[in-house]
Amino acid sequence: MLSVDKIKKISHLSLDVKNFLRLYPWKNCMPASYSKLYKNINECKVAIVSSAGLVIKNNHEPFNSKIKMGDSSFRIIPSNTASKNLIECHKSKTFDHSGIKNNPFSAMPIPHLLDLAENGFIGSVNKRHISLMGSIINPSKLIKETIPQIIDIFKQDKVDIVIFIPV
Repeated sequence: MLSVDKIKKISHLSLDVKNFLRLYPWKNCMPASYSKLYKNINECKVAIVSSAGLVIKNNHEPFNSKIKMGDSSFRIIPSNTASKNLIECHKSKTFDHSGIKNNPFSAMPIPHLLDLAENGFIGSVNKRHISLMGSIINPSKLIKETIPQIIDIFKQDKVDIVIFIPV
């Protein structure tokens, strides 16, 4: 439950959204375990998982905002996707969508990773990244079905580091 101080920080939101957030079943996302990186970062392949709800125009179906507890599906975003082809379809009313709509790479910073690889800071950028839709109230399907599929994709691609971009 949100404290009064935290509610004041979201004073720009509608009363309905504030009431929703007050009762939202927030989850502890602290990992149960950690893995040590046994490579130098400049030898690592890096991928992104973003919960911005990005899809590729004329290629992907939008995330289904009518699924009551949240759409736990995902979309694969290739590294060579142009910004103009990414569409944000996140259902949440709890944040300003204009930044992501104007620059989808603010929530899926593939060009930034490509710059890091070009400058030798990271080894390489994975050929594919993952877009999810946040606002999943009941994450059990996401945890039991979707996440293992995403892990398999990254294992196949031999990804060393995944950057999570929560939206």
